[in-house]
Amino acid sequence: MSETIETLPPLAEILAENPGWLEEAISTRAASRLIGVAVCTLETWRSRGGGPKFIKIGAKMIRYQRRSLLEWMASQERRNTSDAGPLHG
Repeated sequence: MSETIETLPPLAEILAENPGWLEEAISTRAASRLIGVAVCTLETWRSRGGGPKFIKIGAKMIRYQRRSLLEWMASQERRNTSDAGPLHG
């Protein structure tokens, strides 16, 4: 059974066609597709702390800026499994 991986065009191509793409605020569902985690994972991270930054509009509306999602993903890069990341030395 093979998994279909959604691929985006190169970032430069996206930005050439839509310069504001990185700044757009997207839904939780769209954010989950972009970074490859389940909607419930994003919901858990929001309630417990951690995960990417989000925007809360009113009592219930949640949005994520694409730029914040991509920056958060970049901050998760590690060189090996014992690498605790920049916050841990």
